Amino acid sequence: MKKIKADMVAGALFMIFGLFFLIQTASNPQMSFIATTSDGVPGGGFFPYILSILIIIMGGALVVRGARNEGKKYVELTEENKKNLRILLMTVAGLIVFLAVWKMTAGTFGNTAFLICVFLFEIYLNKIFERTWKFTLIYSAGFTLFVYLVFSLGFKIIFNA
Repeated sequence: MKKIKADMVAGALFMIFGLFFLIQTASNPQMSFIATTSDGVPGGGFFPYILSILIIIMGGALVVRGARNEGKKYVELTEENKKNLRILLMTVAGLIVFLAVWKMTAGTFGNTAFLICVFLFEIYLNKIFERTWKFTLIYSAGFTLFVYLVFSLGFKIIFNA
């Protein structure tokens, strides 16, 4: 049986991920790349388009790297890989819960719901990565404050689900 090259698998997954978000951005009429206001500020889709395209390009580079037999050769399910896979799946599950809770509470609590969800998600992530409670609380509060200052106060973004 032929072994699967890890870089090719990871690259293909990143390309699919980037393509998914590129399609989602393109299908939303509010996510334009170009400026739609008189002040010339890029549209709401500017960063999603850029990031999606960069993820697709980087995924393609990983596929090429795997095809050239550079980097890690094969997918092996070692104990470390099992732990990393568990962390990945728990992170994805946490992100899904984060988005669901935000969606359910955003109509009632607005930006406050988003910031509370960010804080709780950061606590969840830090506990997945086995950080101390002291670090977890300080980091989560600091990150949430950063998001609030930059996006809510600085850019005046309203986080509606």
